[in-house]
Amino acid sequence: MKANILVETDNLSKEEWLRYRKLGIGGSDVAAIAGISKWQSEIELWLNKTNQINEPPIENEAMQWGTIMEPIIRNHFIEVTGKPVVEVKAILQHPEYPFMLADVDGVTVDDEGNPAILEIKIASEFKRSEWDEGVPTYYQTQVQHYLCVTGIQKAYVAVLIGGNSFRILEVEADTELQAMLIALEQNFWNKVQNMIRPDMDGSDAAKELLDKLYHGGIADEIILPEDAIEYIDLYIEACAEEDNAKAKKQEASNHLKEFMKNYDKASCIGHTVSWKAINSERLDTKALKEQEPELYQKYLKVTTSRRFTVK
Repeated sequence: MKANILVETDNLSKEEWLRYRKLGIGGSDVAAIAGISKWQSEIELWLNKTNQINEPPIENEAMQWGTIMEPIIRNHFIEVTGKPVVEVKAILQHPEYPFMLADVDGVTVDDEGNPAILEIKIASEFKRSEWDEGVPTYYQTQVQHYLCVTGIQKAYVAVLIGGNSFRILEVEADTELQAMLIALEQNFWNKVQNMIRPDMDGSDAAKELLDKLYHGGIADEIILPEDAIEYIDLYIEACAEEDNAKAKKQEASNHLKEFMKNYDKASCIGHTVSWKAINSERLDTKALKEQEPELYQKYLKVTTSRRFTVK
């Protein structure tokens, strides 16, 4: 393994570990830089690396179970494959690109006895289909990043899906993809070092970041710069296209319903159409408020969100 050791992690606190992660780009950061992360945008990652948002990631229940299950999955991999696994209790560093960091779950061997990386994942039942074609793309970038940092040529991804389905998937080193990742990461790290803010994108992760950062409350009107008109025009145009698409969709569904009449199912040249009655139960909050006002107030939950409009 060609990687350098940035720091040993055996006795590091969570806070110290997070500080060391800000000294470079880790494997879980790569998907955000490539614009394919479901959980983080490039701009949020940049704000984190430049210490403009310092909140440690909230350890939700899924992350807690990931920590609990990691040694269990590691031991099951050893039992199933008969391969040894060595835990790497260190943050590794690429010898040529020191901003590329790796915190791998373990190192094992391939069938020829050569070193191989072990990456451990857990996935919910709802994510099962994402693993049907192999390792999902956003995890492949993470694994290729680790292979690049270490110089190792193969990785095993051991994943437990839905709590009852264990799979071992192999990932071979891809030099072309690694070269692309190096270029992307080098460009991003240059932005971090020179405080060049990445452009805002249209991802859900970026939307969630804005909702988290800006809660509103200033009643005064602000004058936007003239550059903002580009995005106002873009927003209005997109709304018009959305309304047009919605009208076309409604027209098509109305014609199909007229064809079907009282039939619940239909088929046409390889397509299946369904128009079934569905029963749903919904609390009559208006009646509850009128007839049981105290009970209504007791269980009333108020949430605040910001509504965005352009006129």
